[in-house]
Amino acid sequence: MENSKKKINENKSPDNSRSIDLKKIQKPELLQEITSRDEQLKEMSDNLKKTEAELNKIKESEKLYKDQLIRMQADFENYKKREEKKKQEIVEYANQDLICQLLSVVDNLERASTYASNQDSEKHLEDIKEGLRGILKDFRNTLEREGLRPVKSIGEKFDPYCHDAIMHIESDKYPEDTVTEELVKGYYLKSKVIRPSVVKVSKGCGKKQQDAEDKTENKEQGK
Repeated sequence: MENSKKKINENKSPDNSRSIDLKKIQKPELLQEITSRDEQLKEMSDNLKKTEAELNKIKESEKLYKDQLIRMQADFENYKKREEKKKQEIVEYANQDLICQLLSVVDNLERASTYASNQDSEKHLEDIKEGLRGILKDFRNTLEREGLRPVKSIGEKFDPYCHDAIMHIESDKYPEDTVTEELVKGYYLKSKVIRPSVVKVSKGCGKKQQDAEDKTENKEQGK
């Protein structure tokens, strides 16, 4: 009996009571660890949700930018087509204003032709000439307003930029390399030569003429 009591007392020894106390101490720490892990998981879950939300925003922005890019490309293509059409119209109708001005000249020529065909006598010939001179003047004025002006030729020094020499002739009237005659009138359009004048150019006095002039000069000096 005494031995049994001793065993029971041994079971109730201070060491066993300390073991139970340790278990009681570990339980709050475990709860604290679990709570800490739960908070970490919750934080990770929140971060994941934020990341997913940001990713969705990025996808939406990407879709928006892509749609904008498609619209911009379409607008640019339409702009190119409009500009091409404008250029084509400019090329096709570049001379529209000039032609409209020339139509008045055509009208006057038609009136002059009708008037001339209805006259039986020659007494109206001068009227017809005067009318044609007026039409020619109007025509020249129209061309001048567009920047057309004639090339100066006769008496001018030969310039290959605006003169086309088809013949060189001896001349006692014009010095060498001077235009003596204009066969076809040349024209500038603003500052550009659109048609050179076809001309004859002096190559100076002939040898016989020069000898005669020298003799005359010598006689005058001898006197």
